[in-house]
Amino acid sequence: MIFRSDLPAADERAQHEQHRQHKAKQYRQTAHRPHQPAARALQAAAAAGAAGSAAAVVPKGRALEIGVDAVYDIENRVDGEEQPQLEVSPITMYVTEYAERQFCQIAVNSRYICYGLRAGQIRVLHKDTSERALLRGHTQMIGDMQFSPSSKDDIIASFGIDGNLFVKRIKFAQDAIEEQPLLQVTVVNPPAGSAPRVRWLSKTRLAASIGDAIFTVDVDAKAREPVVLTADLADASNGGLTVVAPLGQKPHVNDFAVSPVSGTLACAHADGTVRVYAPVDDTYVLESTFEPFSEDPDGALASIAWVGADSLVVGGANNGTLALWKLGAGDMEGADCVQTFKIAGECYNFSCVAYPHARLVLLANLKKQSVYAVHLAEGAAGFDYVSEFSVTMPVLSFTALKESDDPMALQLYCMQTQAIQQYALHIDRCRPHGSAGDEGEAEETDSEEETSVDGSESAEEEDETVAVPAITPATPTPTTPTIDSSGPRRVAALSRISTGCPSLVYSGNSKLAVSSPPRAFCSTSSTAFW
Repeated sequence: MIFRSDLPAADERAQHEQHRQHKAKQYRQTAHRPHQPAARALQAAAAAGAAGSAAAVVPKGRALEIGVDAVYDIENRVDGEEQPQLEVSPITMYVTEYAERQFCQIAVNSRYICYGLRAGQIRVLHKDTSERALLRGHTQMIGDMQFSPSSKDDIIASFGIDGNLFVKRIKFAQDAIEEQPLLQVTVVNPPAGSAPRVRWLSKTRLAASIGDAIFTVDVDAKAREPVVLTADLADASNGGLTVVAPLGQKPHVNDFAVSPVSGTLACAHADGTVRVYAPVDDTYVLESTFEPFSEDPDGALASIAWVGADSLVVGGANNGTLALWKLGAGDMEGADCVQTFKIAGECYNFSCVAYPHARLVLLANLKKQSVYAVHLAEGAAGFDYVSEFSVTMPVLSFTALKESDDPMALQLYCMQTQAIQQYALHIDRCRPHGSAGDEGEAEETDSEEETSVDGSESAEEEDETVAVPAITPATPTPTTPTIDSSGPRRVAALSRISTGCPSLVYSGNSKLAVSSPPRAFCSTSSTAFW
């Protein structure tokens, strides 16, 4: 239920601003301890949710024979299989048109939730306060956005179809979220119809692709003024950045991934080809080329992700088929397709890989409002299990983090057609019963010092975003929300109490629960989380 104020507009704005400042001050004073009244109020619900999760970890999916090509027919079920509803926590209502495209339009770290708006702006929500901001600069839709792998600094890179790549620091200062531009790269004559991609090679270096071009650029996190570059990617010589593959010579890059072990780039192209680039000095050189799907060698590839030092999962057209490959030497000697997994039936899948803390390839089927979790056997020996879950509305884009105290729990942050929502997924529901291995292990955090840079610029709010109340883990009936823009806008803030279970409470004219920031599981790539 969305509440509307009866106060005159001016008095209402003044009251809302006074309340916002009070809550921001309260947050600074209590940022490292739970908000006790809210914690007590939510304790029973959280305990019930934790108990429900503990009782629901028995897998209800389908076992797969390792190394044997498999077909999963989503229209035909096997006895004992179930497709349970994932536990959902609404974050905010925002209507996004249904579109089948491989754009990553949501990025999340331990402090902020960011998602792209229709006109190219980026909405920023602070997880523990009611504060919001709007990052401007892009003139068209965002194709990809990623947070820096740093756990101490909130730096986000975004690449739009307008050819603009921005890197900005997000800060919470003086009761508001502020932005500090660090880098802008403007691509001359960006190719139409491509899906821009951006990946962090390290905390200070990026790789990006648009069309068939791939380039790298350094990011100075301590810069007082933003670095502004103009890039003609058809020319291999560009000051300030390194062109790995020039524009205009190959089919488009639909996705690429960075190996966490060697730094090797694996690129999935629209002509069905994977190209592998090895790092040499300050650039990359083409090491090998192969076609992962022999039955459809020219079909466009949708996604690619590293799942080991020499293992790749490649998604075919619409991510309807996955291929697990073990790479050989530089000339592909000894390379082998270990296994394929095909989804039979109507599907258009957005792919996301949570690895190594969860050996899962997650596929969101826009056409069926379903999420498929395909589990990898230890050592990437093959696919050994598939589970299916239902969601409340089509998932257009999503990312995965580990935030709760339960080492076997993942949180999926999803951009959906009618809302931004968080789903809870337990790893034990996605793998063979009794499985063991390295999944669920805690991620080590870096020990870098916090960077403090002045000179940021406050952002405005502009999209029609309103808060939605918390709901219990049930199967709701999807409805088209009514956006109310007449009263003060409210943002739902995530609160975590002692059990580590996420809960939602209102900000604005009602009470706000504040707790210490959660631990990030992964936030470096939409296709691979390290």
